[in-house]
Order: sequence, then structure tokens, then C-alpha cells
Amino acid sequence: MHSVIRWALMVAAVAGVAACKEQKSAPQRDPSVEKGESAESAKAPASVDVVIIYGSEKKTWLEESVKNFEAAKKTTAAGRPIKIRAKAMGSGESLTAIVNGTDKPHVFSPASSAYLSLLNSAYSQKTQRTKPIAPAGETVVLSPVVIAMWKPMAEALGWPKASVGWGDLLKVNLDPRGWGSKGFPEWGRFKLGHTHPEFSNSGFLSVLAEAYAGAKKTRGLSAGDLENPATKKFLESIEGTIVHYGTSTGFFTDKMIARGPSYMSATVSYENLVIESYQRNPPQPIIAIYPKEGTFWSDHPYSILDADWVGKDEREGAEVFLKYLKDRPQQERALALGFRPGDAAVAMASPIDAAHGVDPKQPQNLLEVPDASTLEKLLGVWRETKKATDVVLVFDKSGSMKGKPLDEAKRGAKGFLDVLSERDEVTLVFFDSHIYPAIGPTKIAGGGREKLAQRVDGVMADGGTSLYDAVDMAYAEITKRAAGERGKIHAIVVMTDGKDEGSKMSLAALKERFPNEADAPIKVFTIAYGEGASSEALEQIAESAKGSAVRGSVETINRVYADMAAFF
Repeated sequence: MHSVIRWALMVAAVAGVAACKEQKSAPQRDPSVEKGESAESAKAPASVDVVIIYGSEKKTWLEESVKNFEAAKKTTAAGRPIKIRAKAMGSGESLTAIVNGTDKPHVFSPASSAYLSLLNSAYSQKTQRTKPIAPAGETVVLSPVVIAMWKPMAEALGWPKASVGWGDLLKVNLDPRGWGSKGFPEWGRFKLGHTHPEFSNSGFLSVLAEAYAGAKKTRGLSAGDLENPATKKFLESIEGTIVHYGTSTGFFTDKMIARGPSYMSATVSYENLVIESYQRNPPQPIIAIYPKEGTFWSDHPYSILDADWVGKDEREGAEVFLKYLKDRPQQERALALGFRPGDAAVAMASPIDAAHGVDPKQPQNLLEVPDASTLEKLLGVWRETKKATDVVLVFDKSGSMKGKPLDEAKRGAKGFLDVLSERDEVTLVFFDSHIYPAIGPTKIAGGGREKLAQRVDGVMADGGTSLYDAVDMAYAEITKRAAGERGKIHAIVVMTDGKDEGSKMSLAALKERFPNEADAPIKVFTIAYGEGASSEALEQIAESAKGSAVRGSVETINRVYADMAAFF
């Protein structure tokens, strides 16, 4: 599977090579003996380091398990201590890192087995290897993919007496009255959130479930089904309800709770996140909808890779840790955190219950994960049917950006353009002490991506930082189009490395420019670049315009831009 994300190379530091060579050429005194250490301590066996890349959805549980595992001082049969080096990553980004060779884990534990199939396909295409790199593995925990919805809205659709599905959501969206068609005009239109399917498991499975619903099937989804105009139309209609995309499933739950029902009617999530929401006092209870057309288990496989970097000792260490994860104490802890145990012998109990918005008897209708070629086709069809984006990229070219900061920011901005789809449009706004005329809007297709990248490449650093005026100008620029294009995501992405130095507009006045409503038609996303950037001001701008704020550095700006592009 082709991916647009390029992640940093994970480098393992190797020390003492020269010292080892010296020891071979001449006898050396044992420093441990000189310090009074025992001979047994000096000759303690080296540890076996097991590297695991895992889906970030189970971060809390896995981190606790790693800590307790190492406290238990588990060893291999030969007595070597086993150390677990666990790294949480989105399922899509981790797949890319393994295929590209930037990460070489011994164990791959994504949120869904679908990613094992995609990894095997992508790795085979790159290396011409026929044997799968990722065996099926074992499930360590389970959580069904659900539609997390405000309880009053779910009740308006007939829940819990009637089963609710994608078709019911689509009817509300297609009706010009929106929620008024159900007797609640004050709720406005139906608004959905799900993660970007090329970055995140929940977004990927969401689009797959939508495709099954559109094809009116539960098994055997094919490339032909995906090309069917009726399926595409269904996908396009559901995706048209999207507020924006993103990389983190938890982000949508967080923002639903913080901003309330007017920001988002529902989000595609995991059952465990619905359960978790009950600890956070949301404005209304959130419940789990198990779509009547069918859904998937997020089955969290633990796959010990069949790769040349996985040695006998690493494999043994990985197997010991797997057995530990499947033991009852760890499985009961997973249950307490809202996951269903991977071990069927552990009985279902609270918090998998109605008091936490979920149904232990669901899901009743499970969908089949198709083969890798169909999954890859799905992503191609999604790019054709996703909600298009109109984004203004506001780029700080002030004098403080000179040198490497500007070079890396340019690379990040061009990487941002690479992630966008052919149907998206971009406007560039450069600023320093002055606000320069907008370039665009330019459609990404037809050479637009390259033209925009050339303009980014040509930027030279100079002058001060009129940040607020630049955001105001960008907002005015995109407002002209937003009113007549409700079917697009309209957004501004702002990157600056400094504080406002000379704007005519104050921060307070800029914030007043944005509608004081969760359903803001134009959302602003901000990047504080480096230590000199005013994070507080940028966070206020992003929250006022119902976007999101992040911080980046010279070392991380490329990744930050890639994460930002996942909103679109």
C-alpha cells in the first residue's frame, strides 16, 4: 500500500566498539572487580531487548503491563533478562515505517488484523518476498468499532428499541431539515467525525463498514462492489457529513466532550473510549451504536514478525511477553480499562454494561475483512469520495526563520501538500511584517501540487511577524468561498515561529472574528514552531475557531505538518 507519510528513522546507538577491539588486542583488568563488585555481577547475562510497535489505542494497558512484566524479572530459558521496548504508533503510520525500514520491530500489534494483511502485501510488493512477514498472531484484547453518539440523538433515531445504522444517519444528513426531521431543529445538521483512513485504524474500518453498507453486503466485498456507482454515492453521502478528519480516535472523543453536541453529533470510535467517557462528565451521556449493517472487531493481534532482524532470542522473549499478556491478571486489568479480554475464559463484567453506554451482547452482525487488494482499492475509492478540502496555508517567513528553520518548514509544508488529495484546493498566504497577496486557490490536481511547492521553495526569510493580521486576511479570503461551498472542509493552517510584533488587529479582536459556536464553518489549526512561538496565543486562536493547536521544532516540523494534513 502506498503511503504519504515519512517518519523519522529510529536509530539504535552502539557504544564501545573501539574499546572492544582494544580488549581483544591486550588483556585488561576487570573494572568491576576494582570497584568491589562480585564476579557474578560482572558476568551477568546481557538482556534480550524485544521491540514492539503497537496501536496507541491500548497504550495505558500495555505500558502498565510492560512495567509489571519487567518488575517480575522475566527471563529466557537461558536466564537472559527480557526487556520490552514498546512504541505506540497509529496503525497506518507503523505499517509505513516497517515497509520503509525506518522501524524494525520484533512484534507488530496494530489495532486490527487488517493491517497485518496490508503489511504483508506492501512488504511483498517492495521486497518481492512471497512469504508473509506478519503471521496471524494472537488477539490480546478486543474492542468493537462503534458509532459514539449523544444519547438524546440516538434516542431520536429510535435507539435502544430499534437498531440504528449508517442508513439512518444518512437519512438525517440528506434531509434539508437535518435533525428537524426528527423533531429537533435546534440540533442543526448531522455532523460526523472519523479519523483519516490512511493514518488510523478506526477511520480505515469506518470507511470499510460504510462501503459494505453501500454495497448491501456483509461478506465478500470486492473491487467491483467498490466501483459500483451506488456504493460510491453512499460513501460520498456519508463522508459529506464529516466535520474534519484526524489521526487520533481519542481526539474526537475529547473534542465531543469539550465542545458538546453542536460540534459533532457522533464519531466513529471504539467501545472502550465510550466507556472511558463516563469518567469525564460529558454534557450528555455518550452511548455506543453498533451499526445494524455490521461492524468489525478491533482485534489487536500480537504478531511476531518473520523477518531477518528477529533472532531466536528476540522471538523467545516476545513469546514470553505474549504469555504474560494473556495471563488472567493482565486480562482482568484490560477489562477494567474497557477492553474485552482476549482470553474467553475471563468473564465479561462491568464496565462492559449499559451503565457505561455499551451492550455486552453486541456486536451481532460482524463484517468480513476482505483481501489486501480490495483494502487497497478501498483507499483509492475513498480518495475519490472523501469530503474535499479548501485550506489556506499561512506561512511565517520572518527573519527569525533564516537557515535550517526555514528549510525544514519548507519541507514540512511541501509534505503537507503531498498528503492532500487531487480534489483539494490550497491557498498560500506568506507573511512577515507585511501580508502578501494570496496565491490561489489552486486545485491540487493538474500540476497544482507542483506549482504550490515551487512557490514554497522560493520563499526567503526577512522582516517581522504580523501574525494576527495574517490570520485575519486568510479568514477573509476563505470566508468569500465558505458560504457557497458547504460541501467542503474549510480550514486555515497557520505556522509561525514568533510572537505578533506589529499587527493592526489585536488578539482579542481576531478571536471575535470567529463565530462563537461549536459548528464553526471555518476552522483554524495552528503550529507553534520552536521555543520563540507564542503557544498561548495560538492555542486561543485555534480554540476560538474550533480547530486544534500543536507545537513543533526543527526536528519534528515535518511530522507535525503530516499530522496536520490528516485533518483533511
